[in-house]
Amino acid sequence: MRKTKRSTGAGGGACEVLVSIRPAVLDDAEHAVGNLLQRIHHTVRVSMAGAEAEQQQRVQVALGDLERLLELLFDYVSPVDVQVRPTDTGRVASSMVSQVREHAGESVRLVGAAEGKVLADPRTLSRCFQLIGGSLGGIWRESSEVAVDVAPGADGEAVVFGVRMSGGAVPPLVAAARVGLAVAGRLIELQGGELQWNGEDASGACHVTLPRDGERHHGV
Repeated sequence: MRKTKRSTGAGGGACEVLVSIRPAVLDDAEHAVGNLLQRIHHTVRVSMAGAEAEQQQRVQVALGDLERLLELLFDYVSPVDVQVRPTDTGRVASSMVSQVREHAGESVRLVGAAEGKVLADPRTLSRCFQLIGGSLGGIWRESSEVAVDVAPGADGEAVVFGVRMSGGAVPPLVAAARVGLAVAGRLIELQGGELQWNGEDASGACHVTLPRDGERHHGV
């Protein structure tokens, strides 16, 4: 597998570098990291057996955060089998709402009509929405109102699924959350779509754009 990696050139601008990635090496690395984490967990349990419960919890949380970050890094570079097919827009919207509710609560509402079909891989999309919900979950507050919007793209050839928050200024995302959005963005790009995060926008909007099913769209 070959993957394009963005880097900074001598003049300070971004450039693209082609990197060769072998799936077998990724499998070995993932296995080695898994074994190492198991050893670390065992060592922590033994060495902190007499520590206060609060201290033990802090260490376990830190290890959990490390595991999730490593999973994201492997997800970012690993090959993905994407099977794009016509998918009901309503099904996509429901999936996004469901995943966002896992992190923002049951008050998440759907705005806009979810009609027609888009070209997507439902299984991969579910993972994308899970990553988006998890990445943005850290900036949502109890006072925030979170909504999922569904609207046609500017050219009529796509559908935009957006997550937005109201209730105050949006704090910056932590590095791990940005990595999660990057993984989601890569998976969406593999389906012919695009992810945009308006981090500077007070609404904290995140938009996923997916192409319409061309045959269904032009047949209307």
